[in-house]
Amino acid sequence: MRIEETEGRFGFHLTGGKGEPPAACANVQIFVMSSALSRAADLAISPHLRTAGEIDRFIDEAIASLQVIRMDAKNALSLAAAR
Repeated sequence: MRIEETEGRFGFHLTGGKGEPPAACANVQIFVMSSALSRAADLAISPHLRTAGEIDRFIDEAIASLQVIRMDAKNALSLAAAR
């Protein structure tokens, strides 16, 4: 079984290919679109996540990292505009 869900630029894959025996434990991997031309999320950004807690930790850390990037990008834009 392989389930792929994409929402906007993000998605996840529940692994286990068609015709493959069931995995000993299910795991999910988080994906993003690799380019503006991608039709689906196709670039893995997480390890295999096996529990709800691992998914929460990964997403919480990603959000925190994106917030830092947001602030740094805004500051760089402000500095460039002031020149």
